[in-house]
Amino acid sequence: MDNRRRVTRKVLRQRQLGALAVIAFVVLLFVVLLAKCTKNMGEGSSSKAETTTTTVATEPVVTAPPETTTEVTTVAVNPKASNVKLSKRELFLEVGETDVPIIQAYPDAGTSESDEVWKSLDPAIAVVNASGYITGVSKGQTYIVLSFKNYPDIEIEIKVNVGGVDAPAVATTSILGADGETVTTTTTVAAGIA
Repeated sequence: MDNRRRVTRKVLRQRQLGALAVIAFVVLLFVVLLAKCTKNMGEGSSSKAETTTTTVATEPVVTAPPETTTEVTTVAVNPKASNVKLSKRELFLEVGETDVPIIQAYPDAGTSESDEVWKSLDPAIAVVNASGYITGVSKGQTYIVLSFKNYPDIEIEIKVNVGGVDAPAVATTSILGADGETVTTTTTVAAGIA
């Protein structure tokens, strides 16, 4: 024989409402206790504010500041030039090798690749094409200059060392910053030091 009792929908609803009432009562009790504890903590902190403090006066020690001289040098910098960000400001190439510094930020939102003007200060050592690809021609050191058609007063120099120049060990690390801007760190190690 089956001893299970059937429960009607009405009884089931009554049980569910009873359970909800118990849960609501427990939550209400919790809120009241929390409010009471918060109130007691507030009263406790106000009694601490009534403590007495004693101040001891001491004579100040006066020392003469060391004499310093400051030389101020003012350099006029085009603020838009500081907005230009390159992946590399110095290159180490062998003869025939090609590399390109990547422009990560332009001086103005309206500037694009078509506004770039690249030139080599010594084409006998390194040449550069209109897209910024730099190729080593012969041993030596020169600079590649980047400027912009719509900002002719901005000139960014990139140092190029082609073969025969002792190139230090260079480690470059790029990290994406919190503001979404790439931060590049270049570490140079002197030759012979591990």
